[in-house]
Amino acid sequence: MMAGGSHWRCGRALAGGALLVVSLVSACVATVEPHPPVHLEMAGSTSMESLMHELAEDYRDRYDYVTIDIDARGSRSGLEALQDGTVDLALVSRELASDEEEGLKATLIAHDPIAILVNDGNVVESLTSRQLREIFGSDILLWSEVGGEEIDIQVLSREDGSGTREAFEEMVMRERRVSLTAIVLPGDQAVGEFIAEHPLAIGYASSVDIPLGAMALRIDGVKPSVQTASEGDYPLVRPFVLVSRERPEDDVQAFVDFVLSPAGQVIVGRRYARAR
Repeated sequence: MMAGGSHWRCGRALAGGALLVVSLVSACVATVEPHPPVHLEMAGSTSMESLMHELAEDYRDRYDYVTIDIDARGSRSGLEALQDGTVDLALVSRELASDEEEGLKATLIAHDPIAILVNDGNVVESLTSRQLREIFGSDILLWSEVGGEEIDIQVLSREDGSGTREAFEEMVMRERRVSLTAIVLPGDQAVGEFIAEHPLAIGYASSVDIPLGAMALRIDGVKPSVQTASEGDYPLVRPFVLVSRERPEDDVQAFVDFVLSPAGQVIVGRRYARAR
């Protein structure tokens, strides 16, 4: 894959008369041209950042002429950068909308369960999808209404342009809006850290790397995990997608092929449900 060119230089020496070959010496020397440097620019989902760094590191170890920059700025921003031609790949943690697909090629690389997080001191351990929608829509305002204490619920949400937010709104809220009183935070890590320090809070984030002090609720009786996401049991699973131009350059396609290869999917499968 993407190997440099090789040239062969061969020499043959003959000694003796025209009809009698006294000796024959053949020498062939291979000269391998180094592969020209390859640089890939990627931008998009903050939820995909750690996975992409792991994949990029392994890829660079295999091909030392490759350098990769990853800019985690949100799914929508990554798509805009791809459309502007400033990056080679957009990292998108949701399905592409129909108006985003023109001229682009989307490749599913993983499935990520979205965890519903609360403080680990919260006595509530499970919610239904309907209760979740009513909490984030401000129909349920107290934890006591879902089996908890007589205290207010503090809803957290993600910033505009976040793929996690857009996936959550599509799967949970449907046609409803998240409460206008929700605290908006920039990234899964920020959500988890806030919840770990605030007993009233509830938020949503990737199920990977949940911080100490926070815990994931069961939704419709199912905990988020690689297994429940792979088997289709957990209800809140969103795709991780690499988006390129419709006809990507060979070096871009080579990286996508690596991510989908058995070696790439082993890396994915350490923390996420595999694409295949």
